[in-house]
Amino acid sequence: MPVVTVKEFVSFKFDYLIVGGGTSGLALAARLSEDPNTIVGVVEAGGDVFHVPQVDIPGMMGSLIANSTYDWTFLSVPQTRANDRVVLQPRGKGLGGSSLVTFDVPCKDEFDVLEEVGNKGWNWESLLTYMKKGETIFPSELSPEESKKFALTSDFDSYGTQGPITKSFPYTWSKLHSAIADTAEALGIPRRLETGNGATVGVSSCLSCVNPHTSVRCSAASGYYEPNAGRPNLLVLTHAHVTRIILQAEDAGSQRAIGVEFSIDGDLSTVLGVKKEVILSAGTFQTPQILELSGIGNPDLLTKHGIIPIIDLPGVGENMQDHVSVPTIAEVDSSLETLEVLSDPEQVKLHNELYKSQKGLFAAVPAVAFLFASANHLGTKENVVQWQAQADVYSTKSMAAVGIPVLREGLNKQYEINKRWFLDEAHPQAEIILVMGHQHLPDLTPVPGKRYVSITATLLHPLSRGSVHITSSDPIAPPAIDPNYFANGADLDLFVHILELTLKIYETKPFSDAFKGLVLPSLQHLESPSKAERTNRLKHFIKERCGPVWHPVGTAAMLPREQGGVVDSNLKVYGTTNLRVVDLSILPMEISTHTQTAAYAIAEKAADIFKALV
Repeated sequence: MPVVTVKEFVSFKFDYLIVGGGTSGLALAARLSEDPNTIVGVVEAGGDVFHVPQVDIPGMMGSLIANSTYDWTFLSVPQTRANDRVVLQPRGKGLGGSSLVTFDVPCKDEFDVLEEVGNKGWNWESLLTYMKKGETIFPSELSPEESKKFALTSDFDSYGTQGPITKSFPYTWSKLHSAIADTAEALGIPRRLETGNGATVGVSSCLSCVNPHTSVRCSAASGYYEPNAGRPNLLVLTHAHVTRIILQAEDAGSQRAIGVEFSIDGDLSTVLGVKKEVILSAGTFQTPQILELSGIGNPDLLTKHGIIPIIDLPGVGENMQDHVSVPTIAEVDSSLETLEVLSDPEQVKLHNELYKSQKGLFAAVPAVAFLFASANHLGTKENVVQWQAQADVYSTKSMAAVGIPVLREGLNKQYEINKRWFLDEAHPQAEIILVMGHQHLPDLTPVPGKRYVSITATLLHPLSRGSVHITSSDPIAPPAIDPNYFANGADLDLFVHILELTLKIYETKPFSDAFKGLVLPSLQHLESPSKAERTNRLKHFIKERCGPVWHPVGTAAMLPREQGGVVDSNLKVYGTTNLRVVDLSILPMEISTHTQTAAYAIAEKAADIFKALV
């Protein structure tokens, strides 16, 4: 059934009620509604944003960020260790969620760790099955020799062929694609030609969620929902902001979720009588917010904001992690075709025509090459030992380090894993992304007529831990999002080494053949009288420019309750009988690749878990 009115929606008695029509929520809804006798409802705060050019056209990736129709435009609290900056924290809004605004497969050990910390059945082999279930891969039409040249995968055994999300390579390639791969090899980092087997260190070209026959991006809305929107047992309510989960005490002391309260244009409504499960798929920022508004969380925090505590669960909203990035920008040879050509209206017309035949700049995602580096690629053995030593709660300035014992216990377990990853030469600590154009920055614009590339330096496994919490009992007020950047000093030191590797790429052949000069960071950051002063200037640059990569996880962690966990291995919130969480907030530790594939896999696995419940 298509999107319905509020009157129609509240008249149903749902088997499953899903809060959030984003990446995981719509995938889960599609799978649960495969049974025609099961009634599934989805409540989404945004609208139905089908066939919007900025969503559909790959070359427009990122253009919806900070657009309040499609992005929640959340802001962080001031970051005390990043020059007190308030940092934009984009999150997708509308059917499809963050799959509308963002665009590889995680490292094997990162999924095996889920089982290691107590979640039986959550491991690489299991989740690989679900990743494959959700996708259809289209191999490149390049020859084997050309595929190797541009660092494309030629091993498709680890990818799916029957799923709703299409994945493909672009049809056109720049010489910088091969140049960055050759340069990486010159720096001791190999081409990675098997991208789906869980071994992620190396350089490869990007698979994108794009249908190669149409050059249209594929999101949760277009892949999972649209083909199934006609099902009479799948109902979607949009523009409805959920304000709390309605709980009912059970005889055994647990709480049962019986429905939700939501607001449309300030008018409150409820949907009650849920027969099986109420499922939060509101994402890493809003899942903990809704839990706290519902009386689930740290009792001290809830009481402070006038909310009666119902379930004492101090892990709610804690343990937030995200990849942290810093942009670099360089001018390159004017013969290269970068996004700057689109400043010419005639070129826009040309590329619009090329797009019709799946060619040109609009037909491909502009982020085209990804380099993953392990700790040994970034520093000396002494550096690695130093970073490893700081994987310790007493080196991290956070609530978990000094306050609540269960949070400290859980973080200690995570840090033991981080220590192992630092020593593992097959485990990435950094990602370096090549983008064919000048990154959008409010204080820095491209000079007309010049060509640019951006290379983004990214910290993949920050030791710092942040939080997301309510600031009042007002459900419409945004939560306080605190990434807590550089609360562990190892993060900043490691980031300097990541940035140095990034800058070295510009200066190393063959990439340097196209390089004409750095724009960001400026020479004042680099021309220093000593190595120590250069390090200090780069640290200042990182603090001034750092931001998220839109991959937040961890705020409803799937961990034992005594380690700060919020949900068990069946995704059930502790202290409840039927309230579940299905989104990236359940991941207790950040993965080293982009999180969209993981979000789909979590939903696919969750559907099978729920179907198996008696």
